[in-house]
Amino acid sequence: MDHMPVWVHVSRLLLVSGALSFAGAARGVPTASTDWVLAGTILLAAVIQAEITWRAATGHDEPPALSPASVSAWAMVAAIAVHLTLAIALVAVLQTYRCLRERRGAGDLFDMFAGNAFAVIAAHFVASHGAWATPSPRPDTGGVLTMAAAVAAALIVDQAAGFLHHRRVFLGRAADLGLVAALLTTGAVVGALAPAGFLVVLAAIPVVVMLHGAALTQRLVAEASVDTKTGLATAECWQATADRTVADAEPGRGPVGVLMIDLDHFKRLNDTYGHPAGDDVLAAVGACLREQLRHNDLAGRFGGEEFTVLLPGTDVADTMAAAERVRAAIALLHVATVDNHGRHLVVTDVTASVGVAVHPRDGATAHECLRVADGRVYQAKRQGRNVVVGAEVPFIPRPRER
Repeated sequence: MDHMPVWVHVSRLLLVSGALSFAGAARGVPTASTDWVLAGTILLAAVIQAEITWRAATGHDEPPALSPASVSAWAMVAAIAVHLTLAIALVAVLQTYRCLRERRGAGDLFDMFAGNAFAVIAAHFVASHGAWATPSPRPDTGGVLTMAAAVAAALIVDQAAGFLHHRRVFLGRAADLGLVAALLTTGAVVGALAPAGFLVVLAAIPVVVMLHGAALTQRLVAEASVDTKTGLATAECWQATADRTVADAEPGRGPVGVLMIDLDHFKRLNDTYGHPAGDDVLAAVGACLREQLRHNDLAGRFGGEEFTVLLPGTDVADTMAAAERVRAAIALLHVATVDNHGRHLVVTDVTASVGVAVHPRDGATAHECLRVADGRVYQAKRQGRNVVVGAEVPFIPRPRER
């Protein structure tokens, strides 16, 4: 948690913004009134877009007024259309507005500003060939290539800033990365056309709104497909994927393995240690499944303490082997947690009963295979739990060493 006072973060932002602006002033401040009017128009357009998207997102848990990507789009317009000093100041104002409008804490204000500011500097220097003055893109092949290079520079710096801030790629998936690139490209085109008519900037508002909406929809879809406690697929997402995978495999293009995993005595664990401890165990099992499975396998939380696993292209022997590997890994878990009295403890008695089914041997559809695997879970329970049961002889593990 950030314990620094708000004024410290604001001071840091103003200090860096002032230093960059002072450096720009040493190179020559913008004196053309068109630069100031254009900067004001960009700011107005960004605020209008933010208010539109804020109202469109009302009802969600955390409706974003200005997403990081949409801020980057307007910052890109400024990087191409106005003097660098004004572009940096515009980023500072936009990020401050974003924090105030979305009631965000001030802790990230400096980091958000710094990432955008350096992306603006990179794009501006590429577009202006190293000058602080307002770029003047040429309407020819060379100008188009320069704008493309400016977009690439901003994208690289934006991703690097996201990695340094979050210790991961800010928008890791290809679709998300493409969306940011589209917004930056839109910003570059608008910035290049803006000096010819300020209405071009206002005309870009619906484009950014639509792209922002696409980003929000994509995020909501992704959140709806992931179980929050385990990080695995939801039951609906898993079932839909399983149905497609089995349907594609029906013409004889390979078997599909299905596992049903049920944690043993989970109710007793909840009653003994408390539900928060149970949630920690579920999260640990989810992490265990992700570690044990291949990249094209899919694990999901079926409900409660039950998990499902989809193993495309896996025959009976390989499915049984994967099930035994998962069962053994779960049995070795040591889950650090806190009981319902606040005492720290490590849960070590987590085991699972696993039922195995393989398409097309055990069912023509994913639903039929899942029903067979579920029935075999009950067989595993009757055989003493912590057992894998499939079509063949069940795997019976050796007793664990204590």
